[in-house]
Amino acid sequence: MAKQFTWGEALDYTLKTKWAGKAGLKTNKINTGHFTEFAGRSFPVDRINQIQMDLFTAHLRETRDLSNATINRCITAIGTVINCCAKRDMCQPAPVFDKHDEGERRMFWFTQDQVEDMCLAALDPFARDEIADIIVTAAYTGMREGELLKLKAQDIDLDGAAPRIHVGGVPHLKTKAKNYRAIPIHPRIRSVLAKRLEHASPSVKVFDDVGNKDQLLLAFKKVRDYAQAPAYNFHDLRHSFGTWHAIAGTPMRTLMGLMGHKRIETTLHYSKHTDKAAEAAMAAI
Repeated sequence: MAKQFTWGEALDYTLKTKWAGKAGLKTNKINTGHFTEFAGRSFPVDRINQIQMDLFTAHLRETRDLSNATINRCITAIGTVINCCAKRDMCQPAPVFDKHDEGERRMFWFTQDQVEDMCLAALDPFARDEIADIIVTAAYTGMREGELLKLKAQDIDLDGAAPRIHVGGVPHLKTKAKNYRAIPIHPRIRSVLAKRLEHASPSVKVFDDVGNKDQLLLAFKKVRDYAQAPAYNFHDLRHSFGTWHAIAGTPMRTLMGLMGHKRIETTLHYSKHTDKAAEAAMAAI
């Protein structure tokens, strides 16, 4: 029996040829990595059909907080791998996989009281101080989970009249200058950060006791559900930060800088969201 061409072989070939040295290499590795985790490297390429995509999608919904847009990007990356190899007669072309309705941009957000309820639940009964700390820091900085998990003690300046967090590295040690931004430290999280920085060396990660991203998301869900907060995702703490600012009247250009958006159109979604909330409130009286 002839050896079957596997997903792992197809992925390796595409990474070394089509995606090598390209700007989207890291993103494509992540998106295809979800399928590798689901099916394994030895899965035959000729068995990657719509049924497998349906099962893969169900797996992502059950195990990860991914939007339809992100799931669609994963499906597109899988099809790209198969078609890259099909052009070299390594396998048959990929089927036209179904995509999921992305609809209007999702914009869920927690209230400040709900954030406090989740922090209290993290402390009691779960005794997870680190989860309480990262939840409140996410909500009051708008930082992404990846940014929080990479944050180092040297990136936080608590001294002076304007304490701030340097995302992307301190100005003279930026890891990626285009992603750099400075976020003023809200009084609500100053003591939280001060406690974490006490006796910490500059290179220590501030939330090194949280674990990896998957462990963080699982712990967050447990705390969120116990606190009876809405079943939103950890990333919605970032949306909460943006929405709170929009409601408070923060100029959109200022909010764009705080959140690290590259396009003002992305930031304006927060303005549209609060406009809808105002319309709903007016209609209720």
